[in-house]
Amino acid sequence: MRITIHRGTDQIGGCVTEICYGEHKLFIDLGEQLPGTHSTEELAVEGLTKGDTTKSALLITHYHADHIGELLKAKPEVPVYMGETAWKIYQHYEQRLTYIPETEKALKHKQVLERIDNVNTFTAGKTFCWGNMQVTPLMIDHSAFDAYMFVIEADGVRLLYTGDFRGHGFRSKALPKLIAKYAKDIDYIVSEGTNVYRTVENESEHALQGRFTEEFRKCKYNFVLTSSTNIDRIFSLYHAAQRASRIFVCDHYQHQLMKIVAKSHENYTMFYKTRDTVYDISRKKNGMFLIPDKLLRLMKRKGFCMPIRDNEYFWNAVAQFDGDDDQAVYYSMWRGYVDAQHPAYNPDLKEKLDHYPDYKYMHTSGHCDIKTLAKLFRQVKPRKGIIPIHTEHPERFETLFGSIARIILLQDGETYDCN
Repeated sequence: MRITIHRGTDQIGGCVTEICYGEHKLFIDLGEQLPGTHSTEELAVEGLTKGDTTKSALLITHYHADHIGELLKAKPEVPVYMGETAWKIYQHYEQRLTYIPETEKALKHKQVLERIDNVNTFTAGKTFCWGNMQVTPLMIDHSAFDAYMFVIEADGVRLLYTGDFRGHGFRSKALPKLIAKYAKDIDYIVSEGTNVYRTVENESEHALQGRFTEEFRKCKYNFVLTSSTNIDRIFSLYHAAQRASRIFVCDHYQHQLMKIVAKSHENYTMFYKTRDTVYDISRKKNGMFLIPDKLLRLMKRKGFCMPIRDNEYFWNAVAQFDGDDDQAVYYSMWRGYVDAQHPAYNPDLKEKLDHYPDYKYMHTSGHCDIKTLAKLFRQVKPRKGIIPIHTEHPERFETLFGSIARIILLQDGETYDCN
């Protein structure tokens, strides 16, 4: 078995990893680079974006753009594998983007829809083969729903590829059991390290939900700027609103995402059950949501939580309640978008938020903290080493985890022979 990280040894996002055994190649993720990334060279990968691809396949850990955003650069004959629910969410997301005004962008998203029309879906815990390589997907907790780790085995070598994961989400308790069952006798871990520069532990999603509940009890009209594909955050807000005796209002796109997840997962947990208590606003005109009078009266009488996105429809909905002491705006996304010192800074978004100077920052990371990484490494006990990926600080692995296992630092494009 040979490992090549084509991109991602010293950056977050845009990762592309190749696992090769014999003539067969498994590629993991093909994502967009994050804004401000130091290297923006066009990625050309033999067996994926060029050359002979007859024995290549692409595994997608989850649907975030920094993991799947360059899918169209893979040659069209390369088969793509991803989780079934993640595939449906991604389809719904791309379908919405086909309606954006810019024709060129809309065309790209139509091409993505055509590309993923024949995606191969895998089942958590069920092993499948590519050539002589065995792949076992493990569903884990991340800010994207239906995200996966992979256990890959060939020629007596067993590798755990972590993907993006965390230990403080609603579904994180299952991880140690999954590792104990499926990740025995691991030789190598290829591990994300997004947060290895942060010394503080992440707030749990449970604790964050509790804080939202208390805020909703204090304020009647609650607008939460968050990602619609952060499914667990959306459901968390839904339950927080119910506990605070507020109604939950969202647009049709968000409601459909909730339904996609509920259809396949509500039988396993009450967390994804919504019954008929989601109020869906879908009609629009002249940059405004057309909220029925009956619903508007209910919103003003009972109070509500509305998850919002950064577009004119939602900001106009927020503006309808401007000047009311019972209005509250929350920012529940990564700080980088509103940090003027960060390459991902969005000045337009910051200006809109600053219109509400008392807005509250309430968020927790979609990635694991140092404590969670150490716990995973100690449980797995990789026999031959840990290879960092998806991190701007790979050198930190030696300081933090060098006593647990050998740390193998690779450069982009460097091939490591597992034997």
